[in-house]
Amino acid sequence: MKTDKYLPTIGLEIHTQLKTKSKMFCGCENNSWKIGQEELKPNSAICPVCTGQPGSLPVANETAIKMVVKTGLALNCNIAVESKFDRKNYFYPDLPKGYQISQYDQPICQYGFLEINQHKIGITRIHLEEDTAKSTHPAGTDYSLIDFNRAGIPLMELVTEPDIHSAKDAADFCRQLQAIMRAIEVSDADMEKSQMRCEVNISLALKNSNQLGTKVEIKNLNSFKSVERSIQYEIIRQSKLLDQAEKIKHQTRGWNELEQKTFVQRNKEQAGDYRYFPEPDLPILKFNQEYIKKIKSQLPELPQEKIKRFQEQYNFSSTDCKLLVQNKALADFTENTMSELRAWLADMDQVDIEDEQTWQKYSQKLSRLTANWIINKLSGILSSHKKTIEQVNLTPENFAEFITLIYASKVNSTNAVKLLEQMIKTGGDPSDILEDQGLHLIENLSDLEPVVDKIIADFPDQVSAYKSGKQTLLKFFIGQTMKATSGKANPKMAEELIIQKLS
Repeated sequence: MKTDKYLPTIGLEIHTQLKTKSKMFCGCENNSWKIGQEELKPNSAICPVCTGQPGSLPVANETAIKMVVKTGLALNCNIAVESKFDRKNYFYPDLPKGYQISQYDQPICQYGFLEINQHKIGITRIHLEEDTAKSTHPAGTDYSLIDFNRAGIPLMELVTEPDIHSAKDAADFCRQLQAIMRAIEVSDADMEKSQMRCEVNISLALKNSNQLGTKVEIKNLNSFKSVERSIQYEIIRQSKLLDQAEKIKHQTRGWNELEQKTFVQRNKEQAGDYRYFPEPDLPILKFNQEYIKKIKSQLPELPQEKIKRFQEQYNFSSTDCKLLVQNKALADFTENTMSELRAWLADMDQVDIEDEQTWQKYSQKLSRLTANWIINKLSGILSSHKKTIEQVNLTPENFAEFITLIYASKVNSTNAVKLLEQMIKTGGDPSDILEDQGLHLIENLSDLEPVVDKIIADFPDQVSAYKSGKQTLLKFFIGQTMKATSGKANPKMAEELIIQKLS
């Protein structure tokens, strides 16, 4: 089998729950954003409309429509002059009406693009529909349960052109789209909470062939890794079949996360199977240029623009920038922290931050420190407590002061983690916590000298070996000093003192 002789052609269908207060066609609460924050009672946010009771009539959610227009503008789309809702007919237990209100031939947005890894991925359409209910299958039983809380939640579907040719580009498209959704505040797009779900359409054909292969769809992928790994698996699976001169079947497949492979769900439906026709209970949507311009003026700085500015303004690396801007609140926190650090530098008499070269010199180290602690430590602590940056009492002012303590070697890395955890827990000032908890470094020579003297007295054999030329034992003595002081000795001061004593 040689997968490199085939070219994968990939298109994505991405569903995103919109962050509205109410559902798409009724006044019920859109409570999808409470998942993980509180226990949601099944079927607690339902009404005759979202459960499809006879005689109930839908009314379109204007905020959801505006959010789709906003997304389309952020993704370089054309906004329709007129758009309409359609009925997509199919039977499934989690579809209370027996049809879904969606859009077919007149979507709100069309013909946009998003640039990924210096390659433009075309966007065919973005349309608006309602989400289905949620089916659960209790273990050890022969029945299923339906929770209608999710039924009717505004769901935006984005369909790309088949312009993607690698698993990495597909996953990166999803990551970048998530960052945009969060930046323009239309959705949190949390894949773990099913606020963003991806479906992959993939086919393989011989390289340089003028024809595309048979398309296979992979449904309901709920993580970036699943998107990437499912595509990689399908490339290998389809390559094996093509090598054996077997036909690829036009199928819908699922992804088994435990076994890391796709599996057959059903043969793929065609658009005609859904018997689309215009929704008779909803009016035509009409968009004038004044309305579109007003929404466009409300667009914030988009992630790609912010990445470029963060690199130029704060000296963050390209990799760090992509991680920092993935979440709008975290990006804002980072920017406010850097602003505080700049003010701190300005207060230092020897630093003239108005001089660009001087600022670049100092900001380089500060930006590396800040990015490292936000990405590798702060995010990890927040994740372990299942909190976001908005849900804790950590201010950019206090975090900037925390970074200056590390920058000035006032605390070592081990105690800095403890300090940060206390700051998150209490919202306290880092300098105060440092003193109260005794986490500061020992920098007084009179405090450190007795410790070093005792270590030298306790290890005469190592002292003799060091004096005989085994210079690597210096690390041993430093380690013993750090152990004796619970990691609070200033490492540089300890090293200088040990060398002086041993000499």
